Amino acid sequence: MSDTLATELKAMEKRLSQSGNDNAVKVTRDLIIIQNRLYAQLESLSWLQRRLKIKGQLLPLRGWATSPDVLLRLHAHIMATRPQVIVEFGSGASTLVIADALRQNGVGKLISIEHSDHYGAQTLGTLQAESLEGWVDLRIGDLEAWKGEHLNPEDAEKPSRWYPVSLLEGVENVGLLWVDGPPGATCLFSRYPALPALADKLSPNAEVWMDDTIRQEEKDICERWAADHGFELEYYPLEKGLGRLTRADAPVVAPAPMPQAEGAVRASDVGHPERALGLDFSLPEEQDKDKR
Repeated sequence: MSDTLATELKAMEKRLSQSGNDNAVKVTRDLIIIQNRLYAQLESLSWLQRRLKIKGQLLPLRGWATSPDVLLRLHAHIMATRPQVIVEFGSGASTLVIADALRQNGVGKLISIEHSDHYGAQTLGTLQAESLEGWVDLRIGDLEAWKGEHLNPEDAEKPSRWYPVSLLEGVENVGLLWVDGPPGATCLFSRYPALPALADKLSPNAEVWMDDTIRQEEKDICERWAADHGFELEYYPLEKGLGRLTRADAPVVAPAPMPQAEGAVRASDVGHPERALGLDFSLPEEQDKDKR
């Protein structure tokens, strides 16, 4: 009896030890992942701050705010492609970043659509503090019933609501559509109307960028947009995800010269449009492969 009990205790001790080792490995792996993600955001934030020509500081870029990695690419893309008209849905840190890029370009206008008086006032105050309000047409209006086609089922618990279409009056020749609103809690597929509402107001080479494509709803919206409006769709593995819709037949836009301090275009970047624009959306393993 005692020998049997001793054997069982040893077996239990071995299982507990193995379980502890497995848990330690998992915790270590999870900590490394978190550390790498945090480093990536801090690195993007550092580069973004070097690009911006503002006196103050950005709004906090955690929680619901757009992540530094997306804002960095947004700023670089605007400075490189120099769109004349940009429309964004959902104001905030992105408004300041876009306005700064336009001011550095010396050309362009941002039409920022916002549903909240509170956040709209906060955005306007930030722009005024940086003397950037002249580059932005901030339009605020309460969300209202959306009567057009929508992915939100007709029998859904929350009816389809979106920004007042009247806020888009006079908008034409949009070169970049940045979609980060309205909030997901508004209704299912809350961001879907953005492209249908502006489809006939886009320039021939317009791009559409969707934030938060780590969420399935945003992916479903992007895929429907691509299918219905003739766009090619790519997803980029950033912190919260980025969906980028482009037209296959869009005119080639010559990249703006990149300052030497921010890295000259290498010969190996020929054929890589994002890198030629100072962007690199490739995965780390792809970057390593290109270096070999």
